[in-house]
Amino acid sequence: MIFRWSIWGDHISKNIELLRYSILSFKKQFGDEHQYIIYTDDESEVSEHLFGLDVGVRQFPKQGESIFSVSSKATWMKWCPAPRIDVSQTEFYVDSDVFLLKYPKEIDSFLSDQNSGFAIMDEYYGQSWQHGAMARKATNKTPFVNAGLFIQKAGFDITQSLIKEYEWWKENVKPEDQTHHDEQGALAIALTKSLQDGQLFVLPKDKYMLIGPNENKDINNLDDIVLFHAVYPDHPAFYKFKNYLDNLLK
Repeated sequence: MIFRWSIWGDHISKNIELLRYSILSFKKQFGDEHQYIIYTDDESEVSEHLFGLDVGVRQFPKQGESIFSVSSKATWMKWCPAPRIDVSQTEFYVDSDVFLLKYPKEIDSFLSDQNSGFAIMDEYYGQSWQHGAMARKATNKTPFVNAGLFIQKAGFDITQSLIKEYEWWKENVKPEDQTHHDEQGALAIALTKSLQDGQLFVLPKDKYMLIGPNENKDINNLDDIVLFHAVYPDHPAFYKFKNYLDNLLK
């Protein structure tokens, strides 16, 4: 299996500590026999910060070598160099503010389900702003999902569907209308057919939880939670539960 993260620009100085904890939390549960890869626009700096971790740090492709190498409010850069590294393997995309607390039995269920090809986190409450500017293209069949954790099973590939939505975004969303959630909205639209076909496994939001100023902010106990996403922009849940993570990762 492949586990991949992306970090770039000023996110490196702001979130490199979170990234380190995120990687360690997945390695603790899944072990060292898998590939752990970080893509970045500053391989040297990230490698220095992650010294001692058995991970592969890879440089983003040069401008123009990947269609997702685009500077915008939307987080398209996370898909550089491509939404798939190796379609023959199960591939996890993980945001740097997502932390795995215990072994994810629900993901085992997904992997053993012959019908499911993709797995993703649920949103806290489904609201149109969670699709960003892509809400203009979404329908009542478009799921509300959180792109902090996205899994593609071996043999399944979101690339062409996601490129289709990216191209629509590029042609129809002006720079002043871009939002941080546009890429998530595009992914949700790209997954609509998979949901209708029974190929999308949505992880239970009471165990795979968003925690932030507007989501589950009163949560003080992580004992029943498998994974949490300490949501953007300031990630207060990470600092709230940092001691918990320290004890977990000893």
